[in-house]
Amino acid sequence: MTYQQSWSRRQLRSAQLDPSQGSNWYPVQNVAQDKGDNLFGFTLNNARNPIVFLVGSGTLNGSQRSGNTITFLYSNASADTRYYCFDLMSDNIAGTTFLKIYNDDRILTFNSLQAPLNVIGQYTAPPPDPRTQAGRYYLLYQGGRTQRRQLRIPPDYRVPQADCIFDVPMTPGVEYAVFLPWSRGSSIMDFSSGYQGDAAAYAVLEGAYGRTGGISFMFGASAGTTDSRAMAGGGVPAGISYGGVATDKYPTALIIQTASLPIPFG
Repeated sequence: MTYQQSWSRRQLRSAQLDPSQGSNWYPVQNVAQDKGDNLFGFTLNNARNPIVFLVGSGTLNGSQRSGNTITFLYSNASADTRYYCFDLMSDNIAGTTFLKIYNDDRILTFNSLQAPLNVIGQYTAPPPDPRTQAGRYYLLYQGGRTQRRQLRIPPDYRVPQADCIFDVPMTPGVEYAVFLPWSRGSSIMDFSSGYQGDAAAYAVLEGAYGRTGGISFMFGASAGTTDSRAMAGGGVPAGISYGGVATDKYPTALIIQTASLPIPFG
């Protein structure tokens, strides 16, 4: 992926102001690439129904359309994150011999020139850690772990970022890529974020990605999230804890192997 943008977080100007009014929020800091929430991604032309498999961390933070192009934006990613994008309904691959299937409206629904998906497995995200305190989860995945990306400390004072990760071991030495059809959101409260004793409270998004030897689910900082400081008290766990998350259903990741796929892929 390539660097796309950096988004500033927002803080409420005063606790007495209406948080539903956008004018009552102000940027935490400037949006320089080394200060804000960085977004990495890629751009597609004439995409119809693309699905994206990732190798390396990333959470889909949204997309932008301009004419016939769409740019996918991932937070918690880097230039090392790779993507494999499939669009079986796109009629922009030339060649022969091939099989193309159209519906009655002459819209392509299958193109055999597209590299095959070859889904080799699926895995459903686990439930949250059953341990709670003051209504907050210790981990958003049972059997998961927390990993820090960066702290708000001098001299850079970057926005604080921490991930909740659940690792799934698979065949050693084999590289996998993962597509997550939908994801959930939650919030994090981090008393060790560099906020001089107060907690950084911000939103997190879910993602999933492949790697060599396995796959991982993750919750990471949502780019451009609101960012507030919370005082200790009320029995809130020290360190890192998480807010509510949907548990009536869990997303299932689709898994492919990358060995037979070209890089760059398209």
